[in-house]
Formats: sequence, C-alpha cells, structure tokens
Amino acid sequence: MLFSKNKKIWNSRKVKKIKVILGLGNPGKQYSNNRHNFGFMVLDRIAERWGMNFTSAKGSFVYAYSQNASDSPENLDYEVYFCKPLCFMNNSGVAAKQILNFFDCSPLNLLVIYDDVDLPLGRIRLRKKGSDGGHKGIRSITNYLETTKFPRLRLGIGPQEKDVPSEVFVLSDFQKSELPTLNEVIDISISSIIDFVNNDISSVMNKYNRINLSAKQGQGEVK
Repeated sequence: MLFSKNKKIWNSRKVKKIKVILGLGNPGKQYSNNRHNFGFMVLDRIAERWGMNFTSAKGSFVYAYSQNASDSPENLDYEVYFCKPLCFMNNSGVAAKQILNFFDCSPLNLLVIYDDVDLPLGRIRLRKKGSDGGHKGIRSITNYLETTKFPRLRLGIGPQEKDVPSEVFVLSDFQKSELPTLNEVIDISISSIIDFVNNDISSVMNKYNRINLSAKQGQGEVK
C-alpha cells in the first residue's frame, strides 16, 4: 500500500477523485470504548494497521491521509481521507460540512461509519442513502449537508439492554464477552471500506450486507 503522512498534497492533486471516510464518535478518552464510538474504533484500527497519524485541520475534525486504500499500488484513482469529528456526536454535521468543503468532495463520495442500536453486534449494513433512523449524529449531518444522499456503514451494537434508555446504552462500554465479535466486525468493516474506495457501492452492499456474526453472541436478528 502507498501512504503519506501529514502531506497536504490536495493543493497539487494529480489523481482525479477523492473519497472521504468519516467515522463518528465522541472525542475524549472517557468515551473511547463506548458503543457510540464504533466509527472511531474502525478508523483508529486503520490508522494503527497502516501506519497513519491523525492531523489537526482548520476545523472541527482531524484526518489521516492515504493516497491509495488498495492492495494494488498502481491503482491511484482516488485519494482517501479518514476523518474524525471533534465536535461530539450530536454536532457531527458541523465537521461533515467542513470536511467536504476542505477536501472539495461530493457527498456521494463520503462514507459515514456509525453505530446502530437497531442492529445486533455482528451485523453491518451498507446503504447508498437513507433517513437518520433516529441517530442524532446522522441527523446532524443530514441537516448540515441538506441531503440524505451519502453512503453510510451502520455497525450493530445491540441488542439494547431492557429498561436501559438508548442515550445511556450507547454511552456504555462494550462488554468483555463482546470483544471478539467487535474485532471481527472492525476487520470486516476495513475490508468493506477498501472495496468502497475501489468499487461501486451497490456491489459492496451485495458483498457485505449478508454477513452475520451475531450468532456468536447468541443474538437474533434485529430489524
């Protein structure tokens, strides 16, 4: 793979297109293991695995840069930026708008990764567009971008514990027994991101939406 650390090469771009991978979560160590930070966890694993560092930008986000998120170094069709908001989950739209303006990127080339309480841990869902489904981070992005037409990767964190409000459950940490499935989901998510960079979103959906790791947790399907 070809990577570059902290290089502002968009000023002299030689490749034709940009794709942005935006993982949602809350900044701060106290939130790092929360279910709500699943999007951050995926990007942190990518940065660790590929030797990238997150850099502060002139806005409410940090980013890491990859010239090519592919196993084929000669495939340089896209520049890929991995971004994390610093404005907390419910204000994610502030960062999303800044990011698209900063990198001159279309919402159609923005993949948003976030937790979904309505899916069990072990299930993922890729979509081309859609409603916020009650997720306040996605609602904020939809409001600021004034469109629902951006790809998203939903990562299951359910089932929600009985009698525990959603706003409390999403800020709880993953349990030790869930960590093996959590790590498998992160690995699959990284593979789906690479495929998103290099392929049509429809083919990526067909490939990954059928994966079900929730049985390992003894969980049924949550629709």
